Amino acid sequence: MGEQGRGIPKICRCGEAVSMKTSKTVKNPGRLFHACPFARDGDWYHTFKWTDVCMYEELEDLIEKMDNIEGASITLQKGVNTCEAEIETLTMETRVCEAVVEKEIRECKMQLRSLKNIVVFALVMILFFKFMY
Repeated sequence: MGEQGRGIPKICRCGEAVSMKTSKTVKNPGRLFHACPFARDGDWYHTFKWTDVCMYEELEDLIEKMDNIEGASITLQKGVNTCEAEIETLTMETRVCEAVVEKEIRECKMQLRSLKNIVVFALVMILFFKFMY
C-alpha cells in the first residue's frame, strides 16, 4: 500500500505530488483514492491510499487536536480567572493604600501648618523681645 503516515498524503516517496483520483475497477467503482502518478497495481513503493481511509485518519487526528485545544482552553480560562481575581485584589489593595496615603498627607499638611504657626510665633516673640529690651 505504500503508507507514508496518517491522513491525506501530499508527496510520494519518489518526490512527486500525490493527486486524488477515482477508481474505475469493478471491485471499487467510483471510490476515491490518492496516488502518485507513477503508482501501478501492486506497487509498494509509490503512494496509494483510499480517500475514505485518509479522511478517517484526518478526522481522528482532528478530534485529538480538538480535545487538546479544549483542555488548553480550560487551563487558559482558569489562568485568566486567576489573573482577574488577582487584579481585583490588587485594585482593592491599591484603593486602600491610596486612602491611607491621602490620610497621611492630610495629617502631614496639618502638622506642617502647626509647625509653621509655631515658627512664626517664635519669630514674632524673638522680634518682640529684641525690640523690647
